[in-house]
Amino acid sequence: MSALTPDCDPDMSHCGQPWQGRGKPGSGLLSVMVLVAVLGLSLLVVTKDVVADAFDFVAVPVGLLAAVALGRRAVRLAGRGVSAVAARMPGAVAVRRSQPAG
Repeated sequence: MSALTPDCDPDMSHCGQPWQGRGKPGSGLLSVMVLVAVLGLSLLVVTKDVVADAFDFVAVPVGLLAAVALGRRAVRLAGRGVSAVAARMPGAVAVRRSQPAG
């Protein structure tokens, strides 16, 4: 990546494409499963006395961050669903975003 090609990958395979949608198929599901596992593990650490209470100071913020990330994903997914349903309604007007020149 250089100053002349700020939006290109180092191998120049994705030059000028938007950042979203470039992941492998199913990679979003894997990250959701990891976040759910982290949230469950942190809840287990906090609610059970399996480990020392000192781990609660680490488990609570980690669990909160995982919950916030999952919440943001849920809101984004719901927004995509609403926009997809709205786009299929009769008489709907498509919103076109401007693209940068270049």
